[in-house]
Amino acid sequence: MRGFTKGALLAAAAVAFVPQAANALVIGYFDSSRELYGFAGGYLSHAQQALIDSGHTLVATSTADAAFLSTVDAFYTGLISSVSTEEVEAMEAFVNVDGGFLFIQQDHDSGGWHTASSTILANWGIGNSAGTFDNDSGHYTVGTSAWVTDPNVVTGFSGAAHSSVNVIPEAFEVLARDNADRVIMGVFDAGAGLASDVFVATDIDFWSNDLGWNDPRNRALWANIWSTAQGQIDPEDPTEPPVVGVPEPSTIALFGLGLVGLALRRRRA
Repeated sequence: MRGFTKGALLAAAAVAFVPQAANALVIGYFDSSRELYGFAGGYLSHAQQALIDSGHTLVATSTADAAFLSTVDAFYTGLISSVSTEEVEAMEAFVNVDGGFLFIQQDHDSGGWHTASSTILANWGIGNSAGTFDNDSGHYTVGTSAWVTDPNVVTGFSGAAHSSVNVIPEAFEVLARDNADRVIMGVFDAGAGLASDVFVATDIDFWSNDLGWNDPRNRALWANIWSTAQGQIDPEDPTEPPVVGVPEPSTIALFGLGLVGLALRRRRA
């Protein structure tokens, strides 16, 4: 067929699929005056850097009150020794009213951090058990939600000494268990729109520099958690062009036949 190369036909028949980008998040966390282990002290510096590399903005504070939480999309608590009543109430409103994403980091109960995080979790009727459970290889995920499958399918991961979630309200989704079937990770949906989620992890060593971060499964799980939260808070970026769907095979076939007919007509002419 004169006037139409094979490459031109393929280019004409193809329609690009361009996914929409989501806005990065502003993530708050406690500074070194409050945090025992986490971002501020460098215990999770690799995990912290992964968030920065993904385009998120991290902001430290000494007080997680309503004024500060109004400036962020998400808040991550490392292990902290105390929390004020004002902060507990502000975190509740941040999730229940503002639709924010709250990540509550727990761990085993032999340190001074267990009471503070348990006090925050009580806002939603979530109970974190006292105790120290030592196993680092038998953790497995539960269910098929985006938290454990998107963009990475994660079936198992590692950790160290941990506590467990032992009081589970109706809106709490169990995401992972240890080798004794104790709940070690999950998310509570407060139902206020946007994310409106409280994410609970019972071991900070899931993502610590020298332990969990060395396991690629744990890194994949960390990426899933923040990708899912980001997708809920900012599902679309209005500055990006709209998604263009891929046409049905029948549409491509009809378009190709039209090109052939046009070529034959030009040849006869």
